[in-house]
Amino acid sequence: MSTPPRLRILLVEDDAIFAAVTAEVMRERALVRWTPTAEAALAAAGEKEWDLIITDIELPGMSGLELVMKIKAAQPHVATLILTGHRSFDNAVEAIRVGADDFLTKPVDRATLIDKINELAQLSARRKAESSAAVLAIGAHPDDIEVGCAGALLGHVAQGHEVTALVLTGGEIGGLPADRAREAARAAELMSIRLFHVNVTESSIGDAAAAATEILRVLDEVRPDTIYTHSEHDFNQDHRIVHQATLTAATGVPRIYCYESASSTVEFQPSHFVAVDEFMDRKLAVLRAYTSQVRQRRHLDAELLRATSRYWSRYGQSRFVEPFEVARDIASERDSEADGGRIDVEAVLGGDAVDVS
Repeated sequence: MSTPPRLRILLVEDDAIFAAVTAEVMRERALVRWTPTAEAALAAAGEKEWDLIITDIELPGMSGLELVMKIKAAQPHVATLILTGHRSFDNAVEAIRVGADDFLTKPVDRATLIDKINELAQLSARRKAESSAAVLAIGAHPDDIEVGCAGALLGHVAQGHEVTALVLTGGEIGGLPADRAREAARAAELMSIRLFHVNVTESSIGDAAAAATEILRVLDEVRPDTIYTHSEHDFNQDHRIVHQATLTAATGVPRIYCYESASSTVEFQPSHFVAVDEFMDRKLAVLRAYTSQVRQRRHLDAELLRATSRYWSRYGQSRFVEPFEVARDIASERDSEADGGRIDVEAVLGGDAVDVS
């Protein structure tokens, strides 16, 4: 019977004695690297693939909660465990908000720690297996995709995913077709993504069946497991049609997220928030590729885009956020049913749990 491969665990702890004892507990199951600061852990996190990151909250410099937030933004599949001596309800709630997968208080006995490590290693492995390898973003007009989800797409590119954009009209209402096509191509080049740019009709879509036909054609070639598209909660008819056509065409795609646009209605109610701090400046640079539009279109104003992103950041710990409605997320639904990958605040602290979703 073969032994399972040893896990790769990054331990972030400023107490050298506690770190040594904890590493010894994990020695038979894992290869452990210890760092005393979050800053050193961030550097180590980028050097190799980790199965689990264990961190204290109170560290010199950057806190463990901020570390978890940054790691989750860059490597969302990596499981994270908060291990702290401060048994605080607020700490547990904040751990949930930044995306930590579990929370234990010191001291923790050997068996509990080993069981938790094995559980979170399985969670990490499942996420890696289910992580998106191919992403498709769909927009009605040039610049729709970049406004709604360029930050998220740049994050996918940074993770090595294959990202494709499909634009369904030439955007003639907003300018010359040749200029709009050139600008869309330049934006795709700046994001290092593939672009399909088609004209369903000359100026607007008008027909969901025609849009679905084009979407199906690209789906057959790209075979994505994640799609970003327009929301149904939008004043713009083309945007609503693209939303409907996407859901019709992409019946087998497990994840479909709907982005915000300048014409979104007050019914736009996102529940999925992507931190885009490290990509916000690049997103704005990409949008500047639309030179024929920047001066005349208010929704491309950099200050407005930053302000909108900051507004949604109230739902997370990051400075800039892109919001999405979830049209479909089969993996999340399955995890929710299994109650996996979430912290049970009541179990951790013995008090009344609160809804922090």
